[in-house]
Amino acid sequence: MGAAKRAIGSVRWAVAAMVVAVVAVACTVPTSTPPTEPSVPVGDDAIGLNQLQYLGSHNSYKTQPSFGLLAALGLGSAAVPELAGSGLDPAQLNYGHRPLTQQLDSGIRSFELDIWADPTGGRFAAPLAAQLLGQPYPPGMDDPGFKVLHIQEIDYLSTCPTLVGCLEEMTAWSDAHPGHLPITINLELKQDPLPSPFDVTPIQEFDAAQLDALDADVAAVLGDRLITPDEVRGSAPDLRTAVTTAGSGGGWPTVADSRGRFLLFLDNAGQLATRYLDGHPSLQGRALFTSDGFSRPDGAVLKVNDPGDGSAIAALVQQGFLVRTRADADVVNPGPDRAAALASGAQMVHTDFPAGEPQLGTGYQVAFPTRVQARCNPVNTTPATCTAAAAVEPAA
Repeated sequence: MGAAKRAIGSVRWAVAAMVVAVVAVACTVPTSTPPTEPSVPVGDDAIGLNQLQYLGSHNSYKTQPSFGLLAALGLGSAAVPELAGSGLDPAQLNYGHRPLTQQLDSGIRSFELDIWADPTGGRFAAPLAAQLLGQPYPPGMDDPGFKVLHIQEIDYLSTCPTLVGCLEEMTAWSDAHPGHLPITINLELKQDPLPSPFDVTPIQEFDAAQLDALDADVAAVLGDRLITPDEVRGSAPDLRTAVTTAGSGGGWPTVADSRGRFLLFLDNAGQLATRYLDGHPSLQGRALFTSDGFSRPDGAVLKVNDPGDGSAIAALVQQGFLVRTRADADVVNPGPDRAAALASGAQMVHTDFPAGEPQLGTGYQVAFPTRVQARCNPVNTTPATCTAAAAVEPAA
């Protein structure tokens, strides 16, 4: 980007930030850390990790598609309108994120990774769009292991192409920033083929063997940094009881005990979640939480992508569940859900436009005016039990 474009972008961002500051202070990012912000954590041993609210990025690994790819998809969608409905609408793919390390530096503590099984390696090494458009092939795809990308053949570029690589990047940052707030990651397991004529790569299903391999990779990289279902269940009969019943013998660890650690959950419902539970009642021995156990014993983390008016999520949060929602689901016209998502108390609020990555032109973003993108939860805490100092990280 040239100096002129950067200058224009800076002006647009400044104007947008001033407007948003008037209507929603919680959604702005100042140019520097407020001088009154605490720099030493206090009181974080008196609240659970579920009593904060964390802002995160949706499809956190995704890079901006090339102009050539977007133009080609535009022509294809015009000729075959049903393609846009299959997730290939170029307007909805026109966004990308900075590398995970830079997002962490900006205070983001919640992420999403889409992963694909590739036990023999090379499955996604030569995507169709790269072949047709003469674009570079994605790096790091030849070796066996889980790959991280959005849409096979089409939107395939990632800042960290492998799951192990993504996790290692985050743990390296974690090592350099002791005392950071817990990092949550939802893993969306992807196995659906594209519509013809794009369905050229055979897709590996997430069968029992692949699910076990996923657990093994997560555990190998994160080790004792991982907050597991077994830890949260404790001596309670199941996870649901542990997180919703005081004195059950389980429950969410405190923020203090969660610092420097990671919590991962499946962003999948139905058959995949059932398969992940098979032989592991209430997720015994598993590395990840599920996200669809609304009425099951494994219910602890729940996904409610559409916040609605926020009341349904608020009720779940008040019961003790950890909830993930989205502040925006429309890349072109984001914004209508932002206020409800933040007010709902959902602990993980994801956006395509997090701190430091405003939408080009409008300046829309979802951010808190603090160094770390976290705050006391507006639903299940009170000033008496959570203060701003509980949600900070030690100053570098």
